Amino acid sequence: MSRPVTRRVVLGGAVAGAAGVALGAPAAAAASQADLSFPATRLARSAHKLVADTQQPFLRNHSLRSFLFARAAAGQQGRRPDEDYDLELVYLISVLHDMGLTDQGNADNQQFEAAGADLAARFMESRGVTDRRVDTVWEAIALHTSELHESPVFRRRRPTEIGIALAGIAIDAGEPGGADRLPPGFADRVHALYPRLGSTRALIEVVLEQGLANPRKAPQWTLAGEGIHQRHPSLPYFTVDMLLDSNPWGD
Repeated sequence: MSRPVTRRVVLGGAVAGAAGVALGAPAAAAASQADLSFPATRLARSAHKLVADTQQPFLRNHSLRSFLFARAAAGQQGRRPDEDYDLELVYLISVLHDMGLTDQGNADNQQFEAAGADLAARFMESRGVTDRRVDTVWEAIALHTSELHESPVFRRRRPTEIGIALAGIAIDAGEPGGADRLPPGFADRVHALYPRLGSTRALIEVVLEQGLANPRKAPQWTLAGEGIHQRHPSLPYFTVDMLLDSNPWGD
């Protein structure tokens, strides 16, 4: 399923088509491989089923890898799950962050980030989750392609789970140096279970396809808008000067 364009342009997904990619049950790893397991709470299991039912294989693998990388990178920093941060929240952010790219989450006239955040919020609210936890997941997903979460003040004042989850998404996106934040050999183990399947390009193609089908999902200066402008420079493009010229105050 996270720098505004460059990070997402390398965002890990993969070319769909590997039938038989094992999704795994939320708590299915052996004890010797506990770091490859998923939370086993009722809410986490429900989210896992939603991912299994709605996300294409390349997207599912990206979502699951993002969580595994998030937890591993946090562990390298000495952060302990369910002591220093809420593991379930990190899982929900990680696996639901690209739900806006699914058929179920492809809301009309909303950028995929906001559509995915809204779907995640509704999913949690329908299961009685409290406002604070819903807010954390919504905020993380809505902002996962932006640079706002890189602000030192954001990191200091916003919930820890946001930074941890978005770090895992960025690592799977191929952020330079990201693999160095993981234990030696860990990425190989994760990729053996959840292969990249060609990664990157398939996810970006879905983002651009949505924007081409509905320009309101690809406003200027967003990942979708900039990607479409670069791919299709002949299409109408709202420039800064056009924005200034349209100002009703004339300044």
